[in-house]
Amino acid sequence: MTDKTEQARRWPVLLREPLVHFIFAALVVFIAWNVVASRRADETRTIRVTNADLERLASIYAAEAGALPSGEDMVAMVNDYVRDEALAREAKRLGLDEGDTIVTRRLAQKMTFMVADLAREETPDDAVLRAWYETHADRFTEPQKITFQQVFFSEDTRGAKATSDAEDMLGKLNAGGDWREAGDPFMLQRAYGDLPLREVVRLFGAEFAEAIAATPASEVWTGPVRSALGVHLVHVSANTPPQLQPFEDVKEAVLADWQDQTRREANEKAIQDIIARYKVEVEGINAE
Repeated sequence: MTDKTEQARRWPVLLREPLVHFIFAALVVFIAWNVVASRRADETRTIRVTNADLERLASIYAAEAGALPSGEDMVAMVNDYVRDEALAREAKRLGLDEGDTIVTRRLAQKMTFMVADLAREETPDDAVLRAWYETHADRFTEPQKITFQQVFFSEDTRGAKATSDAEDMLGKLNAGGDWREAGDPFMLQRAYGDLPLREVVRLFGAEFAEAIAATPASEVWTGPVRSALGVHLVHVSANTPPQLQPFEDVKEAVLADWQDQTRREANEKAIQDIIARYKVEVEGINAE
């Protein structure tokens, strides 16, 4: 019997051996893994510039330049995109993104935007909006507004006499004197109409604003009133108290306010749900 005949008889026997089955299975898995790994490697080395990418690049260019990009502009932008993508992928491969606060914050910001985009916009009925309006009435209240004229007396120019000079002028103004010609030159206006109280505070300081806010409208000049700038005589011709605007007039603002608050609460809940998926350990605190 020849050697070839003997070998042929042994093959069926060998194929029934468990060890041979294992070796064949291992070879199949090894070959399949290499094929998949090769495809994945090819995939990670492929930079695709999609139509959506091109449209986005063109939109960015148009927003910045105020005109559509030319063919050369598009080529330059695509080259920059590919350059940035290649460098970013290589940086990730080398682990340069790990431990980088700026990268972490940027990714967290993008995730926050994505969570916000996924939030569903709701439109509540009038009962919900009215309840919100009443609970947050301060948000829909017109602030106190004051119409006044003022005459300024500079302490830089008059020194200690600024207050006494103002007191002397007060009688003259109430007797019909011209307030436009009285006092010293002033960097701000001499007259203001329907100025919100918060603006009075910003321009003249809290002490001045508090004094004229408590002054009723009349034909009488009052003062002296001290401000952050000096001494003033003041004529309050209109003093409108804070007023809650009617619901029908501010319904759209109420809806926008409700949706904004609801959206922020939904976003925060979604973020907290994401955080809850992770176990947090702080070295030195969680350690036993």
